[in-house]
Amino acid sequence: YFKASIDTYGKSLSGILAIRKLNADTLKVSFFTEMGVSFFDVIVTHNSYQLVRCISQLNSKGIMNTIVEDIRWVVLFNLGQLSNPVTVKTGNSASTVRFNYQDVFIFTQLSKDNQPLLLTYVYGSKFKSKFDVKYATFKNSIPNKIFVSHYNIDLNIDLTAISFTH
Repeated sequence: YFKASIDTYGKSLSGILAIRKLNADTLKVSFFTEMGVSFFDVIVTHNSYQLVRCISQLNSKGIMNTIVEDIRWVVLFNLGQLSNPVTVKTGNSASTVRFNYQDVFIFTQLSKDNQPLLLTYVYGSKFKSKFDVKYATFKNSIPNKIFVSHYNIDLNIDLTAISFTH
């Protein structure tokens, strides 16, 4: 579970993003207000999604494609999916590695213990950045804060893990 905020073009939605793994590569993702009103429910796999329910303000193919792609990168992504690593820069606290992913490049800033700190999705011959996924803190190899920022559209997603204690 994450406390989520989606900001785009001066509009903002905030609530709870619940993610449940149905099997190895399928997720059920629900975004709803803290009062329980649903924004959307979607079944997500690595290469497709099925919209179960969605409010009219979000129910456009472009919006949902972008949100689902962001969810994929945050939740289903793992470094094992990337190929041909090339170290671009090495630093004291982190190194930057370029990977191939399908027809694009992913620039990944990795911590000393190989945790991803920043992913940048880059496409085209001129290396145009599409979006960044920034992982702010980790607890037991699970990110507590995640920020997704887009370059070509005004869309930012802020996720903070919710911990349930007894």
